[in-house]
Amino acid sequence: MTDTGPLEQHLARLSARFTERTTEQLTEQLEALRAWRPGIPHQSLQDALIQLLHRLAGSAGTFGQAELGRQAAGLEQRLKTEHTDPAQAGLMISELTVELEQLLQLLGKPLPPAAVTATSPSLPLADGTSELLVLGADLAELAAALKQYGFATRHEQQLDTLPASCWHEHGIIITRSQHLQEVSEWNRYRASRAGKTPAPLLCAGAEQDFSTRYRLAELGVDGLFPLPVDVPALAERIEQLNREHQQHDQARVLLMDDDEELAEHYRLVLTEAGMEVRVLNRPYNMMSTLAEFHPDILLMDIHMPPYSGTTLARMIRFEPQWLSLPIIYLSSEQDRERQLSALAQGADEFITKPISDSLLIRTVSILCHRARQLSRLLARDGLTGLLNHSHSKQALSQEHARVQRMGHHTMVAMLDLDHFKKVNDNHGHATGDRVINTLAHLLQRRLRKTDSLGRYGGEEFVAVLPECDAQQARTLFEQICHDFAALKFRGQEQEFGVTVSVGLACLNDFTTAEEALSAADQALYERKRLGRNGVTDYAVISAHKPRV
Repeated sequence: MTDTGPLEQHLARLSARFTERTTEQLTEQLEALRAWRPGIPHQSLQDALIQLLHRLAGSAGTFGQAELGRQAAGLEQRLKTEHTDPAQAGLMISELTVELEQLLQLLGKPLPPAAVTATSPSLPLADGTSELLVLGADLAELAAALKQYGFATRHEQQLDTLPASCWHEHGIIITRSQHLQEVSEWNRYRASRAGKTPAPLLCAGAEQDFSTRYRLAELGVDGLFPLPVDVPALAERIEQLNREHQQHDQARVLLMDDDEELAEHYRLVLTEAGMEVRVLNRPYNMMSTLAEFHPDILLMDIHMPPYSGTTLARMIRFEPQWLSLPIIYLSSEQDRERQLSALAQGADEFITKPISDSLLIRTVSILCHRARQLSRLLARDGLTGLLNHSHSKQALSQEHARVQRMGHHTMVAMLDLDHFKKVNDNHGHATGDRVINTLAHLLQRRLRKTDSLGRYGGEEFVAVLPECDAQQARTLFEQICHDFAALKFRGQEQEFGVTVSVGLACLNDFTTAEEALSAADQALYERKRLGRNGVTDYAVISAHKPRV
């Protein structure tokens, strides 16, 4: 058996030398970019950087730096193909500075000292979330308040020193009305450079008259919030924009067509548009695929000899869970009477072949969006957008079944707003709804995408946290209790605060999901008895119960 130890050591030394040399070269280029001033020719800087990027694109992967190589290749290609207007050289240099800093970070090296005074790098985005860019010297307090709500927030005083990395297609921009014109132009410019649509734009402070609101709409504004900004209302609008983005990104399409080449063409077109597509050329596995894939819509050819699409649609409707599934016929049938006759037998829409790729994408996107909206209305609480009571219990039961199979730890949390009746009595039900919504938003920001979160009823919430132990859950919810208690709400005459109590139970400790939920509720009751505003674990209180 050959001893590969010396070889591995040699490769490790080569990798270390690559990292050291690359760090030196990137740092040298970074310092040259920072030393640049308007009026100095920048072409030599660009040429030297292209040479370095070309080397990294070809060699980084060999030394375990595949992501570095990919980003270097993309930046090299951009520099080679773009022709920078001398008037835009400053913006280009600023963008390159940020991108070289990111390459250094991929190497695992700290940024050189000058980077400490540069603009802070973008905050990482979690799945399905948006970074908030708050623009304006007088919006620092608003930015701090949004951070308190758990949003990834970046505050900048002015636009002209902003690097391109501050713009994200899934970001949300918040600014004052007097800056909207230039911010809107910057947003459109950055989007066009990236080949994307402009980021959502929210306005803080503006007149409420018709002319002003119309002008804001012309500039592409997605929301208007008068001063002083109602932060819970702003947070609610941000969550709505996040949900719209998630619904678009997660569109799932099941396509049934016996023309294999055409089905593959449709699949490629829709996949390129960001959708997840499954294809069936024969209907034998139709029901099992529906159960496993859970599509937003079903696109189906109406003629698939020896099968009829209309009969298959009727067959799908045998199962109650698929009664609301949108079924869209794809057919070259031109006769409107026959189309309507087919629709009467279980389908929802009719798309006539041939159809252009662009029209197919737009049609399917709209249908998926509508389907998700309908599904959300059926499964979600109308006030908070969280799972409703029945779907919360369903999520808990499904996770209990997973725990029985897999054996991982899962925690259940019951949450209740303290003295909530006083909020409604003293400040009105509209303010009470705002408090409920604020807690819902805070929980959504703090919990993971894999967690389930629902409004159990009134001011009570339930959360299911897979692969989470008791200590992790306690730490998480203690922080949530602390942060929520620090928030201030505007009542009819004064500001006020609200606290929340939490009861925990480990799903693994119970034979049914209902028993675990009852245990979490008992822990919540005990927390109320002990003084509220905190977390109590059922395992702790059950351990101290007297044995009979």
